[in-house]
Amino acid sequence: MKQKQNLHLQKLKSGRSEAESVRIDDFFNALDQKLDLPLYGKNLIFQHFIRAFEYYQDQGCDVNEICERIDPNHLGDFFASNQRRSYPLDNAAIIYPLGMKFGQMPMFRLSVELKEDIEPILLQLALDFTMKRFPTFSAVIKNGFFWHYLETTNHILQAEEEKDVPCKPISILLRSYRSLRVLYYKKRISVEFFHSITDGSGGMVFLKTLLGEYFRLHGKIFTYGCCVKNPDELPDEAELVNEFKNAQGKGDFSKFVDKKSIQLDGKLSKTGVTRIIHFIMDSDELKKVSRSYNGTVTAYLCAILMLAAKKSIVRNDGIFNIQIPVNMRKFNHSVTLRNYSMYFNATENLSQIEDKKELIEDIAAQIKDKGDETHMNQMMKITGKLIASLNFVPLFIKVPIVQTVYGYLSNSIIGCTLSNLGVIEMPQELQDELDRFQFILMPGIPNRVTSSMVTYRKKAVFTVIKNCHETVFEEEVYRLLEEDGLAIETEGSVEYES
Repeated sequence: MKQKQNLHLQKLKSGRSEAESVRIDDFFNALDQKLDLPLYGKNLIFQHFIRAFEYYQDQGCDVNEICERIDPNHLGDFFASNQRRSYPLDNAAIIYPLGMKFGQMPMFRLSVELKEDIEPILLQLALDFTMKRFPTFSAVIKNGFFWHYLETTNHILQAEEEKDVPCKPISILLRSYRSLRVLYYKKRISVEFFHSITDGSGGMVFLKTLLGEYFRLHGKIFTYGCCVKNPDELPDEAELVNEFKNAQGKGDFSKFVDKKSIQLDGKLSKTGVTRIIHFIMDSDELKKVSRSYNGTVTAYLCAILMLAAKKSIVRNDGIFNIQIPVNMRKFNHSVTLRNYSMYFNATENLSQIEDKKELIEDIAAQIKDKGDETHMNQMMKITGKLIASLNFVPLFIKVPIVQTVYGYLSNSIIGCTLSNLGVIEMPQELQDELDRFQFILMPGIPNRVTSSMVTYRKKAVFTVIKNCHETVFEEEVYRLLEEDGLAIETEGSVEYES
């Protein structure tokens, strides 16, 4: 492999002046000093830089410009140090590795559609430069005696061309596997996360920072800030805080026990997802329609889901719960990148739903009441109490117990999920480079549907993720939105094999 590297370097220096050849040698010697990796890993990083060098040469960039843009100093000490740091899982994350059964893994995907096709070489280098900024993302899940925990690693994460079913489970038992993957397809960059390392808001910070580094490598100049982190800065310890430990309230469990939800009709898919449908709308028009019913966008979409569920379930005389996550950062302006969301259920008896406007107003009232700071803090307190009750139970005993009850205590009380990430901001200099963002939240078993929402520059993308083949639900969602005069552009995946 060393011989191949030398051949590549000779090719890079071919036809160059002596000064340029010396500059190239100095560059790759500096890169070598940044790498304390096994031979395979070192060769892989060298390949990333050689391919990037060749790419820029083909673009007509001079040697000095190339060396400055992909300066090895952007790697920091990430690949030069074998030191490992451990982090306990946060209170929301701790249940996920416990509750997993074979083929089931709480995953979500954040994507961005660009105006131009992705350049894989630059995306890979952007990933190499970005990982050092997110220590809990560059970590693997390990088994402790009592709990799982995160341990940082400097194994190289490869950006891969997307070829598989979205959010396929990650083999977290292998030391070289992190709890996320980075994918590209035509104009789309996607990051898929195991929920143990972060929630949607934290994941979006990572995606936007990766995106910023990708554009920097394309020669774009922009201002870092709250939208995009500077990957060359040291991680902020406030980003690593487990905010659940700061929860206030008594945590009375009896006040938060929900009844089991009825589920959509249809045979569950074996792949974990059957089809993904994006409903793309003008966000201003969506707000206008929602307000005409005296509701918020979340309340309006929640009602649409309720009505579609009623149409999709033959025996619909029962409670249908829609789980709504609440981003707790809005209450105390926390910057943590760990999980910091809590949940409540909007609940309706489907057979008793008659008037859309009354339904939306009722759901809006539930959101205001159940989703306030006091209730959510109490939910966090309950989570802490449940975890404390298992603190001294060995992990090998915890796992089968939690796997037995996990579905009943969580997914069985949910008929659907509606997770709205809100409006995504990007630096002004980069805004015209992007078309839209997308958010995919995988259904758990026995759920047959989840939904999600994200908005960028007045383009709202409302996504329905199905776990069964029947199409009544999504067809009714479309009809209901169209009935309210919304102009809808739809995009869907192929139907995945089940």
